[in-house]
Amino acid sequence: MPLQKSAWHPSPLLGQVVLISSRSCRGEDHVAAKSWISMVASSPPTVALACRLSHRTAINILETREFVVNVPGEDLSQRVWRAVESLASSSDEGAVDWTLTPASKVAPPLVRECRAHLECVLDASHRFNAEEIALFGRIVSVSADETLLDGDAEERYRQLRPLIFLESGLYGILEGARRVER
Repeated sequence: MPLQKSAWHPSPLLGQVVLISSRSCRGEDHVAAKSWISMVASSPPTVALACRLSHRTAINILETREFVVNVPGEDLSQRVWRAVESLASSSDEGAVDWTLTPASKVAPPLVRECRAHLECVLDASHRFNAEEIALFGRIVSVSADETLLDGDAEERYRQLRPLIFLESGLYGILEGARRVER
């Protein structure tokens, strides 16, 4: 397979689709769909988010040092995909309207429609080239819909039904969890 990720069919690396909310230093809220995100440390709990340095998301996070990872479920797949398409077609990453509500520990808002939220404070960043940056956020607060807090682990993942980015125009859904047989 070629080294260029866009040519991988199927992609051996999948990414969870999230909505990143951020706030500019002028107080303007912004929401963008992203899929290059992963946990990178458990103590303190830390996520890494990668995106283009020119995206409003990166600019806001670097200016204010805060962001929120909002986790949409399958029910939001069409709205999330419209947000992805608006990013590809213009410079306006936030063309889809979301219901924003105050976060508990950071200035950027939560996206109310999402199932779970991770409020983050920027700890570090690393530029890879002139266009791309990784942002490392320490998680300072976690919240989730009450429906995700009932039942066993398998049932909680069935309720979450997170979106998984496969490749341009194609996504999947985590529909279930299975325990390892011992």
